[in-house]
Amino acid sequence: MKPDFWINMAFFQLAWPACVVGAAYGMIWPSVALVGLFAAWQLHPRNAHPNDRWLVLVFIATGLILDSVWIQNDVLQYNAAWPSEATTPLWLLMLWVALALSVNHSMRYFRQHWLRWSILLCFASPFSYWMAARLGAVEWLAPDWVVVLLLGPGWAIVVGALFALAKRMAGSNEAGRPAFYQKD
Repeated sequence: MKPDFWINMAFFQLAWPACVVGAAYGMIWPSVALVGLFAAWQLHPRNAHPNDRWLVLVFIATGLILDSVWIQNDVLQYNAAWPSEATTPLWLLMLWVALALSVNHSMRYFRQHWLRWSILLCFASPFSYWMAARLGAVEWLAPDWVVVLLLGPGWAIVVGALFALAKRMAGSNEAGRPAFYQKD
């Protein structure tokens, strides 16, 4: 594997602690700084996949909707809830950006096998939120079983669909436009 793969993976693996631990201490700058460096490196023309920018926008929009739904329905409450306690905080959107920047790179296997990724997410996403809660970045407002039953399948469906979309977009033309924009 090329060094670019490992650099992408390192940034992606560092994103969760930078975002979650920073939020646990009421700080958003660690997430913005690390994911900003990640984006600057990954979106550089030498490193970028033609669809990376598209995916960042789609993942941000999805994260804004999905995590805001958890807030609006009193399932979760986030620490360092900037810019608003009613919507997905910036530090959490940075995690969505990091995920988007890894889809075509270190997470490429899961893009190709998005159904396997969905099944894994059924279990991994509640665990990730539980760890974030233990650190103090998020609080579970609903009973544990409700949160697990919402987060697991919710993430499995939504993020699995995003990875399936990324797989479809990987068939893009040379201009960098996703396949669904191509003329037949």
